[in-house]
Amino acid sequence: MSIDKVLTIAEMKERARRRVPKMFFDYADSGAWTEGTYRANESDFEKIKLRQRVLVDMTGRSLETTMAGQAATMPVALAPTGLTGMQHADGEMLAAQAAEEFGVPFTLSTMSICSIEDVASVTTKPFWFQLYVMRDREFVENLINRAKAAKCSALVLTLDLQILGQRHKDLRNGLSAPPKFTPKHIYQMATRPLWCLDMLKTQRRTFRNIAGHAKNVSDLSSLSAWTAEQFDPRLSWQDVAWIKEKWGGKLILKGILDEEDARRRRRFGRGRADRVKPWRSPARRRPFLDFVCCRASSTLSATASKFTWTAGSARAKTS
Repeated sequence: MSIDKVLTIAEMKERARRRVPKMFFDYADSGAWTEGTYRANESDFEKIKLRQRVLVDMTGRSLETTMAGQAATMPVALAPTGLTGMQHADGEMLAAQAAEEFGVPFTLSTMSICSIEDVASVTTKPFWFQLYVMRDREFVENLINRAKAAKCSALVLTLDLQILGQRHKDLRNGLSAPPKFTPKHIYQMATRPLWCLDMLKTQRRTFRNIAGHAKNVSDLSSLSAWTAEQFDPRLSWQDVAWIKEKWGGKLILKGILDEEDARRRRRFGRGRADRVKPWRSPARRRPFLDFVCCRASSTLSATASKFTWTAGSARAKTS
């Protein structure tokens, strides 16, 4: 099925299943441990209903809004997604271009295949950069400075991955970037010839935000060891303050779900020119699209209140 004939997300997912090697498709279409959050990502959204109003003038309706001070055609952003460049050659660069053309923010992951500089080279508008806090603070500061140099308009700080969850499918598939050349992996790639042809046309096949920038990371094995030991379980509000000072721009906190954490964020943000905003990320274990929300967990249940009827036309409120 050609892309112009795809009508639904389900059809696009099936197209990806047929085109992408199993190890990389499973990475995108799976979760950690029991995958309970993965399943809830869809089921929770399905429970949300919008009020239906009738007999009003529907002309002039719009979903346009602003997100972190950036104009958007609708209140949706492309979430930071690791290994996008292994789903499709130069995937992050293509996704950023598509987001720019459509008019919504694109967020580049720290664990992307294409680097910050790669994405900046093919876009004309600022994009967002997602930051993981590593033990190596010098590396973190270097990432922040690279995002500044690329003129990223917001820094998205991930708060809910201090400890890595076990992803069973990734372990069974022996996931790595670039992929290992074992009989199983060679077979998976050989059965996806179009994917292979595209990947042969690019040199971007590893984590380019890390390789060549982190200390003592020179090959796949050293990269894997570095990544496994670098996620910092001591992440605290003091670290957020340090990152905000180093960044100096708009900071989005990604992963706040609990009401008490949301209240602490409000106390933390006082006197900071409203530059620190929470991003509720219900899709923590499913790297597809996240909705950007500026409240705690009660936001989703209040979605319907985001729409109002004024002067006979339907418009989405902006907050």
